[in-house]
Amino acid sequence: MGDERWVSLLRGAARRGLVGTPLAGVGEPATWARGFADSAGHRRAVDPYLLARVLGLPAEHVDALPGLPPDAESWLRLWRAVAAGDDRRPAFSRDDGPLFPESHDGPIEVWTEGELCGLHALSWLATKGGPAEARLHAAARWLIEHIQPDNATGRPWGVHVFASMGASDPDADMYAQTLLHNALAGRSEPDVFSAVILWDAADWLERGV
Repeated sequence: MGDERWVSLLRGAARRGLVGTPLAGVGEPATWARGFADSAGHRRAVDPYLLARVLGLPAEHVDALPGLPPDAESWLRLWRAVAAGDDRRPAFSRDDGPLFPESHDGPIEVWTEGELCGLHALSWLATKGGPAEARLHAAARWLIEHIQPDNATGRPWGVHVFASMGASDPDADMYAQTLLHNALAGRSEPDVFSAVILWDAADWLERGV
């Protein structure tokens, strides 16, 4: 699938879970973001930053959010940088392999989701190319070679990164397809949080279409 096909696929899947939200033209974005909870009533630390990016909320909105605790996960720091418009190259301990090897002593489901969530954030920080883009592709390649996409919770984090690589890499394309399939498995539409992730992924791909 090319990027245009993936944009259409991701938008189509996302729309079914975004009915009645600002991303479907209903409601005031900042108000919705402040009160957001997923379909099960949960709200994660990453939610405000993802929502700020996908809704195009101003930096003042991000500045008004509570500061990150000193022990905040590295992937959460990447997301705050995305939401705040900070495009400085993030520092990693190595130029290849996983982004956050220091987190891999916990359950594989937890750190796999952290890797994918961080990859998604890094994709926005890598839009200008250079070392961040090379690090993005190296991390994605490591995930393809070492980690099954269904090790995490079914959230389609980073689906666009693998989709963009898929034009020349069948394994990357299959990885993207599996992430999308897992987000829809057993349901006719994604939950609202997964739908936001899919919408954001389509935004990223649409830049190059």
